[in-house]
Order: sequence, then C-alpha cells, then structure tokens
Amino acid sequence: MAEVFDRPIIETGRLRLRRPNDRDVSAIITAVGDAEVARRLSRIPHPYTPADARFFLDHVVPGEWVWAITRGGEDTMIGAVGLTPGEGMADGESAELGYWLARASWGEGIVTEAARAVVAYGFDTLRLPYIRSGYFADNPASGAVLRKLGFVETGRGTRPCLMLGRDVASVEMRLAGLA
Repeated sequence: MAEVFDRPIIETGRLRLRRPNDRDVSAIITAVGDAEVARRLSRIPHPYTPADARFFLDHVVPGEWVWAITRGGEDTMIGAVGLTPGEGMADGESAELGYWLARASWGEGIVTEAARAVVAYGFDTLRLPYIRSGYFADNPASGAVLRKLGFVETGRGTRPCLMLGRDVASVEMRLAGLA
C-alpha cells in the first residue's frame, strides 16, 4: 500500500490535484473562513485563523491523503479533497472521503470531478475494499456529489460540527471497490 507521503499529482479534465503547501495558507483561510463553507464541515473551527491553517498543513496533510484542488493551468487552491485513514486502515480496510470547496466555485461539478479521481486512487493504488463518507443532512448538494460517485446510504446518525459546537444530523454513505 502507498504511504501517505507518496501522494502523486493527479490531473483530471479540468483540474490539477497536488499536495497542499505553505503558499496555500491565504486561500485556505479565505475559503474555509467563510461561514457557509465551515458550517458544512466537521473539523473546521470558526473563525478560521492562520494558526488553524498551519495546523492543517503541519498535522493533517502529513497524516492523510489530502490534495489541494486547483484548476488546470493555475496553482491557486480552490478546495481540498482527501481520504482520511479510518478504523482498520492499518489493515487496508477503509478510508473516509472528505472535501471542501471555496463558495465562488460551487455548482461547477469541481468536487465531483476531484473526488472521482481521489476515489479511483483509493481503489486502484491504496487497494481499499471500500470508502466511507457522509454529509450533514441539511447539505443535500454534498449528498448529490456522493450519489454521482456511486456511494449508497448506509444509515443516519450525527457528526460533530466544530463551527456550531454540537453534533448535527448526518447521512452515512459507503462505496465498495471492485474486489
């Protein structure tokens, strides 16, 4: 199985996915500092500070397969997509797909395109038998992305939302690989 530091650049029809780095701090703060973005995510505090961006780059990026989403031919980060090793990941069992996108780029199919490439990486390179994901029940656009990728609902529950400081109703999803 590929190690987290073995993260390749992934090119799609319109996008280039690369490892997030120091030059992305401002773009990260602007995107996830937007309350409309932050309230749809579990692990994003609000307000979002430069220290939070540093924590993401220094502690999250090294331990997860996470990519900066950029438009092809540009280097400005407009979002992130990644796989978080899950319970049992040490045995190659699963990972959780997560993503966010700056509000200015919503509605263009960017997350679907980026997530499709990362899901393929999870199955083809990491050899995961399945990938989990979920979304807040009041965020049907995220559910639509997951359904387009072939994820199916496995249950309902709650997920924490740091911005709101409480658990929020969620829909849990799963996508099986071709074993």
